[in-house]
Amino acid sequence: MTRDRGLDPGPTEDERRLTVAAIGTLAVTVLAIVAWVGQRPSSLASTIPILIGLAATCAGLLLRRPAPSLAWLSLVAGSLAAASVPFGRSRAADPATLGVDSWTGLALAAAAAALVTLLIAAVYATRPGHRLGRWSLALAAGAWVWLAVACVTSIGLVVSGEARPDPAFTWVDVATAPLAIFLHLVVVVTALGVVADVRAGARRAIEREGGPEDARWPPERLRAVAIATLRGLVPGQAAVEEATAAAERTRLAGDLHAVVLPGLRRAIAEAEAGGDPEALAGHLRTVDLELERLMADRWPVVLEAFGLVAALEDLAERIEADSRLAVLIDVERAGKRPPPAIERAAWRVAQIAIDNAARHAKANEVALTVSVDPDRVTLAIADDGRGFDPAVPGAVRTGARGLADATRRAQAVGASIRIEPRPGGGTSVAFTWSAGRPGPR
Repeated sequence: MTRDRGLDPGPTEDERRLTVAAIGTLAVTVLAIVAWVGQRPSSLASTIPILIGLAATCAGLLLRRPAPSLAWLSLVAGSLAAASVPFGRSRAADPATLGVDSWTGLALAAAAAALVTLLIAAVYATRPGHRLGRWSLALAAGAWVWLAVACVTSIGLVVSGEARPDPAFTWVDVATAPLAIFLHLVVVVTALGVVADVRAGARRAIEREGGPEDARWPPERLRAVAIATLRGLVPGQAAVEEATAAAERTRLAGDLHAVVLPGLRRAIAEAEAGGDPEALAGHLRTVDLELERLMADRWPVVLEAFGLVAALEDLAERIEADSRLAVLIDVERAGKRPPPAIERAAWRVAQIAIDNAARHAKANEVALTVSVDPDRVTLAIADDGRGFDPAVPGAVRTGARGLADATRRAQAVGASIRIEPRPGGGTSVAFTWSAGRPGPR
């Protein structure tokens, strides 16, 4: 959904529900403050649930538009924490010692806090268009009604003077059971909303990853869908990716206009004037070199935003979509990201190695193994192509642009690169970098 620039269409239905839920969390927090003051606390540690409730209210209001799912979870957690104060005090109080009237006031406050908390969780789990099914609506409503019956029954028995221990299992035990499992009820109902959000994210990821007709190996497809789902659940991730991609397109358009288009126009003018074919070829060669330079210095959005492992997975998917080459990736370790220069050099080596396997080695399959840590990166690319014989002069074209560029980039960051024939055919390329080696950080 797009919004007109300069115009605010107003809050959505979910945002209005979140505002009401935030008011509910604040009300529960106020009840917690009253209960806290009434019990004459001896330490400031007892204020932690209240502080959580206040912080959750603020977070819910701030996140209601950019990250509504997190806003709901924040409000449920904050209300649950705040409700623990009046709920715990009423359960510990003795009506005989405190007096029925005073105890009833505590019990009513605790019941209100508990009911509001479970109601917030129920609204989150049953949002129109975000619920698992009608059964989740029935389950959430049933849990709330059961808790309301438990509160009314418990308070009514105490006020009427009939709250006496009974060793037999009666209807009273069934009616008041939610008071003992209140936390479990809130967690279960909240989980319905979480599962619904994850399911919706997974459906969007499956659509982006190719749908049911995707022919990739099932484990690889499952892994890609899982990663896409997690990215979709990150608050604001889609907006960040869109903004990054737009900035990248703008920079690339500027470079093409300033560098490539003048060469093309000179070539067109030369052709229209019936000029020397060699001069025309020279102009086109210049354009080709400039395009290759631009693409070598242009890094994919995925690499800059998510790191080497995600960028290699994206590269493999694009190679498989554009050719018959199968690219298998084995991620031995995906730790924290190394310096950007190292990621760029490793990605460029992988790109050149896979491109050579597809275009020159006539390979059918490439196996890529990667291990990433902040102080060490290892990358191995092995293909099943025709390979080369190192004993034959000129078997490895060290002067070729791609291999020369890969070697230059590896050396520039203090990494090592090794190109060897594989036993039985094929070629292997190994890139290794560690923080102890000299090179820019």
